[in-house]
Amino acid sequence: MDTDNSDQMSPRARFASDLERYRKKAKLSQISLSVRMRCHTSLISHVERGRRTPTLEFAEAADQAFDLDGHFAKLYRQITHSPALGWFARWVEEIEPQAVILQSWDPLLVPGLLQTPEYARAIFSTTSPPDRAEERVQARTRRMQIFDSPTPPVFLALIEDSVLHRPIGGSEILLNQLRHLQELSRHPRITVQLVPTAAGCVAGTMSAFALARLRDGSEVVSADSVLSGHVTGDHDAVAQLKVRYDNIRADALPHTVSQQAIEDAIKKWAN
Repeated sequence: MDTDNSDQMSPRARFASDLERYRKKAKLSQISLSVRMRCHTSLISHVERGRRTPTLEFAEAADQAFDLDGHFAKLYRQITHSPALGWFARWVEEIEPQAVILQSWDPLLVPGLLQTPEYARAIFSTTSPPDRAEERVQARTRRMQIFDSPTPPVFLALIEDSVLHRPIGGSEILLNQLRHLQELSRHPRITVQLVPTAAGCVAGTMSAFALARLRDGSEVVSADSVLSGHVTGDHDAVAQLKVRYDNIRADALPHTVSQQAIEDAIKKWAN
């Protein structure tokens, strides 16, 4: 392996590259490797192409398949501790695809699941090196694929109305983002409700957060902090954020009124 090039890769890209390299060295097809690892062939393909973040179980199975002493498990740990992904990768790869209902509250930004690539890039470019920023943008924009599944989740998004007037990345990027948000608000599985700043919503001043109810009935939350975020299924944490979400939603505008407010903001930024 060219160590210079591998050193420049993110842990996730290195995992994908090494999986393909070891597979070809062993003269295995993706089908043959999936049999060895006891997983679906499409998962091998998605990981090799960087479309899926590997799980610890997948990493350990790869180590066993190639008789390696923890090589892929080590890369997995680097991925989950990477500033570029980490908790975010777990939420995107493990939680959202299994969700029946997703609920989010965002006081400062358009929810990640509803962001355009340009809007997301404007956010990440201020906090991450270019390669990591682009990796996060791609991961974020792929998230909408969950609504193309045979059983898409219901998504309830609460957004403070000040977000419509915050020109992240400039007025043109915000305008395109608002048009995108308007279109998505018409999706049968997506409800967008604005919370007026004038409501003085104390419950929502802490931070952005999201809740997910999974197919097995379990519930998980993701809460932002200043430097990162945290994903947990702890009962008390889930219960606390569910109460907070209900309190915020009590101040929210109806869905149709929110759509009109988005339309008004589009007209403002288009002029």
